[in-house]
Amino acid sequence: MFLPLHIFEPRYRMLLDFCLENGGEMGMAPYPKGFLGRGLPPIPEVVGFGHIIQKESLPDGRSNIILEGLGTAEIVSLSSTDPFYIAQVSKREHERNKNVTEELKEKIEELLVLTKRILLAEGAEEDLILKMNQILVHPFPVDFIASLIYFDFKTKQRILETTHLETKADLLKQVLMGLNLGE
Repeated sequence: MFLPLHIFEPRYRMLLDFCLENGGEMGMAPYPKGFLGRGLPPIPEVVGFGHIIQKESLPDGRSNIILEGLGTAEIVSLSSTDPFYIAQVSKREHERNKNVTEELKEKIEELLVLTKRILLAEGAEEDLILKMNQILVHPFPVDFIASLIYFDFKTKQRILETTHLETKADLLKQVLMGLNLGE
């Protein structure tokens, strides 16, 4: 999965520079809704991580990056070098979309159909809908779909933390069915 990010605040530029100087890996955690505290916000025990595959510096000092999602990691320890965290992590092995059963392939295809319906209802462009078929060969199709669709954080986090692909697919299907019925 590829995630375009727009880096514009000085603290994010510092984070980006640090990541690029140390192998190009970056962890991603959702910002807690309604966080008004001082300092760095709390983050979940399991986060997504990826490798920075492209950086574009903009004339105004901002940067755009593309982060290739590589999986999830469990945080072992955190140290804060305000304005960002540095984490020691244990990468988690997730079941990949490779050599899966016919039944699981059908579930992933069903997730794809449900996702396309949601995206069309939200006004997504036809090009995106056509590109969605590539998800069928993506190593982490359920995670990719979950990253595209807006739904509650706790359920999204539960899907992210689940390593068994079929269980992930079942959890996401419940969410997508609810969103499709809500149209």
